[in-house]
Amino acid sequence: MWYFDTHGHPWYPAVAGIYLGITAAFLWTTAALIANGYSEEKQPGFWRAMQWTSNVGGATEGGCIALGINWNAHSLGVPHSVYITFIIIQYASMALAFILVDADKLRRNDGTAIAKYEHLSAWQDVYQTVALLKDPVMLLLIPTFFAPEIFFPFMASVNAYAFNLRTRTLNAMLGNAIQIPWTLGYGWLLDNPKLGSRRKRAIIGIGILATYITGTYIALTIWLHSWSFDRSLAGPEIDIEDDAYPGAVVLYFLMVIQYGVFQNTVIYVFGCLTNRLEKTARISGLFIAWISAGTCVSFATDATAQPYSNEGAAIFALTTICWPILWFVVKNYTTATQYYKEENVVVPIHVRKEMGYLEDANGEELSFTNTKTKDPKTADHSGETVKH
Repeated sequence: MWYFDTHGHPWYPAVAGIYLGITAAFLWTTAALIANGYSEEKQPGFWRAMQWTSNVGGATEGGCIALGINWNAHSLGVPHSVYITFIIIQYASMALAFILVDADKLRRNDGTAIAKYEHLSAWQDVYQTVALLKDPVMLLLIPTFFAPEIFFPFMASVNAYAFNLRTRTLNAMLGNAIQIPWTLGYGWLLDNPKLGSRRKRAIIGIGILATYITGTYIALTIWLHSWSFDRSLAGPEIDIEDDAYPGAVVLYFLMVIQYGVFQNTVIYVFGCLTNRLEKTARISGLFIAWISAGTCVSFATDATAQPYSNEGAAIFALTTICWPILWFVVKNYTTATQYYKEENVVVPIHVRKEMGYLEDANGEELSFTNTKTKDPKTADHSGETVKH
């Protein structure tokens, strides 16, 4: 960006966009894998919430810097000192990668491994990834993979069109900051055993999200209709001191709050389907592929300068489709636990004890005993007595 700001060569944004797209795919696939694969069944909501709050926390920090630059600015441009600051921050974060522990060496607090790792050839891995597309549940979930970020390019465009420079910069900064408590609270809801089983908590979360987002899109539709924006003309340049600002910014915040919790819900739902690390990785990759495709389509659509009311209506419709799909998958495919139902899954020690699992003095498996009858011959592998 420093180079582009200085020289303005048009090839740079295209090349940089491709590079960032590739690296972002690796980053976010890994993040989804860690949230579901490394956490226990009782923790994925919290793990994903921590990832997202770290992300928007960094964006808030960057937004504060941009706000300081743009508050009294009347033209676009960034001082070189800002680029230097961001480069230092990025290199500091890259340095942290060198202290990461290899996945097969990771251990929980009880000393157990995260998983038993299956080493496959590249061809086997590609084959099993493609095989996901033969799974009816994965095919059913594709619309929910596609939709969570399609609103983002649209709202970024509305923010840039409707507000002046300092106000849209403030909106972006506060929009990231406001996601932090909402995301943490929603993660707590998904993991809270007092609200019932995983299935019940997921359904509650989906219901809250569907109600909130539907109401927000209805309000957005009314607001867009009241302004009747014509994108062939200059925007209204709403300023923070204008009377139109409070209502407009509240609606903007209501829209951007969904950014993290929508996709976190989808990640939570597909995380309930398996504890196998390699399968979780493949589903995470499929999810990131489709969510990226949705964002790409949204950017391309907005680039054609369609009326905002049309864009908003299309995004509203695609988002609404997701709620019955998520409900159906949770209702029919989510169980109280996946422990002891899959190979290559290392069950935490406290869960083994809760499920009636016995060990000898050396920690070796003896039997799996039904917690009610104490009879090894009637082992209850469904684990319905365990609350996660």
